[in-house]
Amino acid sequence: MSLRNETVDVLCELLETGDEADRCYAARTLGVLRSNIAVPFLIKRLKDEDVDVCIDAAEALGRIGDEAAVPALTDSLQNDTSGEVCSMVTEALGKIASAECVDLLLTVLTERPEGLEWDGDWDTWWDIQLEAVKALGAAGAVKAVDSLVAFINDDAQQDIENEVLNALVSISGVGLDQVIERVQDTTTKPLSRRRAVRALAGSHSPSATRILGRSLQDADPEVRAEATLALANKNAERYLSALLLMLRDQSGEVRDAAIKAVTQLAGQVSESTDLQETLLPMLNDPSSRVRATLLNVLVPVVVNNPLSNEHYKVVISSSFDTSAETAAAACRLLGENGNSDAISTLLEHARNQDGHPMVRREAILSIGRFGEISDEIIEVLMNAVGDSQQPVRLAALTALMSLDKQHIETDELTQDKQTPPRPLSIIIDAVQGSIHVPDKAASAVEPEDIGNLQQAPDSANAADIQNGVVVEFETEVGKSFPETSNDSGMTDNPVPQEIAETITLPDGPTQIVEVGDVSPAMSTLDAIAMENVESVLDQDKLQQTMPEIDEATQEYLDVVEANKAEMKRIRSSKRITPNQDVRRLGTRVLATANDDKAIEALLLALNDQDDLIRREAAEAIGEIAQRCRDNPKLMDAVGTLITHLAVGDMEQKIVSARSLSFLGNRSALVPLMEALNDKHANVRIEVVHSLARLSSDSLDPTQSGHMVVRDMPSSSVARTLLACLDDDNIGVRVAATKGLSKVLPLTGDETLTQRAVERIVASVSEFTGEESRLIGQALRAFDESLSNQAILIQLKTAENSVKRSVFIEMIEEILNPDQAQPEQAA
Repeated sequence: MSLRNETVDVLCELLETGDEADRCYAARTLGVLRSNIAVPFLIKRLKDEDVDVCIDAAEALGRIGDEAAVPALTDSLQNDTSGEVCSMVTEALGKIASAECVDLLLTVLTERPEGLEWDGDWDTWWDIQLEAVKALGAAGAVKAVDSLVAFINDDAQQDIENEVLNALVSISGVGLDQVIERVQDTTTKPLSRRRAVRALAGSHSPSATRILGRSLQDADPEVRAEATLALANKNAERYLSALLLMLRDQSGEVRDAAIKAVTQLAGQVSESTDLQETLLPMLNDPSSRVRATLLNVLVPVVVNNPLSNEHYKVVISSSFDTSAETAAAACRLLGENGNSDAISTLLEHARNQDGHPMVRREAILSIGRFGEISDEIIEVLMNAVGDSQQPVRLAALTALMSLDKQHIETDELTQDKQTPPRPLSIIIDAVQGSIHVPDKAASAVEPEDIGNLQQAPDSANAADIQNGVVVEFETEVGKSFPETSNDSGMTDNPVPQEIAETITLPDGPTQIVEVGDVSPAMSTLDAIAMENVESVLDQDKLQQTMPEIDEATQEYLDVVEANKAEMKRIRSSKRITPNQDVRRLGTRVLATANDDKAIEALLLALNDQDDLIRREAAEAIGEIAQRCRDNPKLMDAVGTLITHLAVGDMEQKIVSARSLSFLGNRSALVPLMEALNDKHANVRIEVVHSLARLSSDSLDPTQSGHMVVRDMPSSSVARTLLACLDDDNIGVRVAATKGLSKVLPLTGDETLTQRAVERIVASVSEFTGEESRLIGQALRAFDESLSNQAILIQLKTAENSVKRSVFIEMIEEILNPDQAQPEQAA
């Protein structure tokens, strides 16, 4: 008997002898395995006393798709009183999709089964009808078209028009024609036409696309808007010109849809001549969103088809648009266009301290794209590195890095000529703290300030998110902000010092006012002071009378306190000054370099007094190592990273472990093993990943000249990872299983591998079992029969259904032919 058949037999036995949880899990997994052997056993469970078992059995029969189950499913549909069961039976019949099934689905669509129960005010037949509609569409049942059309035309039926139209579109030919006819019929309600247009977006038929194009001229704006979006979703780029005209539609809804559609299709456009002639005259549109969209559409186009001189002038003018969004798009377009005459205009924007940071950012990035270097360009970029706005600072550093390669090539050709300083040297200066942000912006960024600024999107300090770069909010010292008020109308400003000095708090209350007594008259400030004293006394009384906290409550309170401490740590880590930010951004930019000077600067930053810079430097070295770890200069970082791994804070340890694994120097194996004792679970998780990565993908110590005092063979690493299966953190255990899948094949030790698989399987039930599916997915990397055999042994000896469910889920993950994450059993 094959191992898979043995697994099916064990699950079928559980269907017969297990409790309701066993039967649910077994039924679902048998459906996933799609074994016809299980069909008779599953049919019996359609009459199970537990409704969840019936549902899972019906679902499993549908997945298996054996027509032998149709009679039993029919009987359940006609006689079962549970709407949930009948809905799942309907879905199962749709998956089997035989002619007999289609007839049954058509019947249940229009005839309510006798004895079907209501769920309060809800008729469960409506759920069954919905499943029947979906099933008929999925089956492509041509004979169902008339019934489906009659259903949506019947006002007495429930409103599931969208689902019915989708089903009709799935029935190619006559079903699709019915939907097209609905779109073209002007007597049909606009809502129905809009729904029909939306359904046509799911059709691959050219006729459906043509109808969507014609619907752009529909009299109803909702239909036009839906057709616009549908064409974009179908990637119908040949309709781009027509969609551009929709940007001038009278309806705001249509214009918004056109902006989304045009933006979505812009990246697929390769021809520009006609497109430029169509787009650029529209740049006088009153909507800034439309103007920005038009310019963004041209960005991928001008790479191969630069702007004509006339159109170039129009874009130059647009870079001074009053809308920051439009001006920024124009600057981006000028950079992609490649006409170096635009550099002077871009420099003007970059210098403008009063300009919007989004515009200045795009102008600076575009300067970097040209690859040209001059004293003026370097001066502007150097000043921008110390700008008060973070988007500008990051753009300047990025542009300098883009220019650096061009600088090297130019320097090689003009060795005897005086040239501007190398851009890389400016970035290094920024990392080393030689470039400072003006004093007016030298305040720390507080999380609270970020929250306040988020409420003012028009502020020049708001962060811009462009091209996948996320920048943070900043505030400037010297700016006045309006007083904020609390719910009582009082301002949050502190009490003036001269008033505060007059407040004297008594050592203790002179009188405890009993209930019913009248408090003596006093000033507001005295009253506040007295309330504070009484509150303290009340807290003392409360603590004296507070009952003992039970273990569960204490555990909850400990979690709350831990979360509060973690939030405090996260918030404090975000509080950095702009000068720190310049150094941090410069370090991040160095991560994109391969130059020895950049690596030397990062090595210095690894020993910086600022923990943030040390962390960024470690991360940067890891990124460089992933691209070119053969550079011997990188190995100078190993010793420092090992030190950080031992004595750094949590974040430093995590990034150091990761970078050590990318460097490929096996001398880090022992320190990584020692780091598995760290108190922070996140550190242990990263160390496990790093151990597996370094053990399985490292440089040869002899060939690379690495001094490895104590190397660790793969078998030792594997045994270390095996011990991690006893960790009380689920993340560590899952990471260890994934790591073992990489390391064990390197050992060549089949006995060790078998022992490891058995230990992995057994370890899951020793804790909560919540990682069963994750472990099952990780076990796919091992031999299927080895893993499955180990699980079957545990399944047969498990003492209760809770533990059995853990092993059943693992079996499902390993043997699932779709290898997709399944839903939980009912």
